[in-house]
Order: sequence, then structure tokens, then C-alpha cells
Amino acid sequence: MILKISTFLLLLTINSAAFSMELDKKVACTWDPVGKNGPVISFFSELIPKAMSWGLDLKFVPYEDENAAAEGLASGKCDIAIVTAILSRDFVPFAGTLDAIGGITSEKKLKEALAAISSPKANSIMSHDGYEMVASLPVGSMFAFVNDRKISGIDKFKGKRIAILNDDIQTKTFAELSGAHPISTTLSNFHHYFNDGTVDIVLMPALAYNTFELYRGLGDRGGILDIRLFYGMIQAISRKSAFPDDFGTKMRRYIVGRLSNIIHLIKEAESTIPHKYWIKTSQETKEELEYFYKDIRLTLKAKNKFSPKALSMLWKIRCHSSPQREECVMPK
Repeated sequence: MILKISTFLLLLTINSAAFSMELDKKVACTWDPVGKNGPVISFFSELIPKAMSWGLDLKFVPYEDENAAAEGLASGKCDIAIVTAILSRDFVPFAGTLDAIGGITSEKKLKEALAAISSPKANSIMSHDGYEMVASLPVGSMFAFVNDRKISGIDKFKGKRIAILNDDIQTKTFAELSGAHPISTTLSNFHHYFNDGTVDIVLMPALAYNTFELYRGLGDRGGILDIRLFYGMIQAISRKSAFPDDFGTKMRRYIVGRLSNIIHLIKEAESTIPHKYWIKTSQETKEELEYFYKDIRLTLKAKNKFSPKALSMLWKIRCHSSPQREECVMPK
């Protein structure tokens, strides 16, 4: 009996070792503002056992500078780069257009958009020049954090200093059309600029309030406009040739499966921001902003910075549930 048990355990050990040896090792250079113990690393680390069932041994390496993570992918050092949509659009334009201002305007539309790109039918548009967007993780609605409550609407942005993250073309266009002064920053230093008063405005999700200590920049005079500008995205871009053909579909479906947990975290972050900081905007102002958002999207589409296919998909999603919108009645 003891011999049989010993033999069984030996076979189990051999099989486990063989399984481990068969796993295809891949490196994911992962931007996380906090580092190895940060929220992005934590979220994607939970994917490891799932990836093992797909035959992959994924190692998530933290980068506090997302530019370095993107460079790692471009140089071949990484098999995947996990970065914001600001940088992902350099690899896959469709992916980087999912955070178009005014593109996704509600939680319902967010779910519809992520479900649409997780379909096998979307595989072809998820790839570009040898890269594939294999995951799009929403970090919440982007809000305008301002260091003075008098900056109560886009019309008040004129002459104010706004942070431009990683040379983001969308925020640059936002600044240009609103009359704000663009100030070049990165995800590693933008909060210092805002907190010490070097910039007046940053566009960030509620999750950034505590993570980057933006309450320091808000102080007693600042606030957060309650306008949901767009959904910020952290996206995983892979070297397509390094993975099986169905890897992207599996990953995108994985994110959809975790979406309820992600949305819970986003809502929790929004609810923890003190009520005193929220700046109420009128419905009239919000409607006026629709034209502003549309101008930005069309400008970037004309400059080939935004994917027409992605903009078309987002337009269909917005108009499916809200056909009375002017952009749906009189599309341009």
C-alpha cells in the first residue's frame, strides 16, 4: 500500500513538473503607479492561474513609468505592455480610440463596448502592424480636477494651465479648443504639478484622488466637475506572433467576466471623494459640451489620430440607447 502511494506521488510530481515545463513563458511589462504592490499588478496577477490553463506562464513586471513599459514592447523585451490608452493607440489605433472624449458616456454603454470587442468577430480590428489589443481595463470616468472652483465649466478653461500626459494628442486638442495652456507632464509627475499649483487642471478618474493624493492640489478652493468626460482605459497590447491565435479573445472575455468587480471599485472610489469637492454643472452646459466633444473627435479623426471604425462603433452604441441625441438624428 505504501509503495502504491509513493508511486502515485512520484507520478504526480513528474506530471506537475512536465506541465510546468510545457508552459510558454511570457513577460508582461506592466505600468503601475504604485509599483509591484500596486492595483494594476494586483488585478492582472489574478490572471496567472487562468493563463496557466491556457498553457502560458505570465510574468508581470512592474514599471512606474509607462513609457518604459511601451518601449519594452516596441524593442521586443516584453511580450505584452500594459499601459494607458494614451500610449496604446501608437500600437493599435482602434484600441486607443476607445477613450475618445464623449465616446463612452455611461456604465451601460461601457459594458456594450467591451462586450462588442470581446466577440470573435472583432478580432481583425483588434490588431495592427503585428500588435493586438488583448485587454481593455476601464479605470472609471475621467473628470476635470481644478484647483479653483471658479473653473466651473469648459468655458472657464481659457488661459488656465492643463496637464498633458505623455504628449496625449486628445488632451492637447482639448486644450487648444478650450483656450487652455498645455503643460507637458507624465504619469510619474503630473500629480506633483497639480499639487504644487504648477497646473490648474488635470483630467483623472476618481481612483486617482487617493492614489496620487490629488486632494492636496484641490485644497480648500478646488473641486471636481461632475461631467463624465470619457472612460479612461488601461490596455494590454501584445506582440501578436508571441501568442496563440485565440489568446486575445480569451483575454478580452476575461475582462468582461471581471467587469462587475471593476465597476464596484470605480463606484467605491467615486463615493469616497468628499461631497464638498463635486462641482455641479447644469444640463444646458452638459448639452453644450456635446458639441465640444464632437469637435475634438472629428478633429482627431481628420488628423488620422482616431480610428474611424472605433468612432463608428461608439456612435452606434450611444445612438442605440439614446436615438434622440442630436448626433444620432443629424449625424455628421
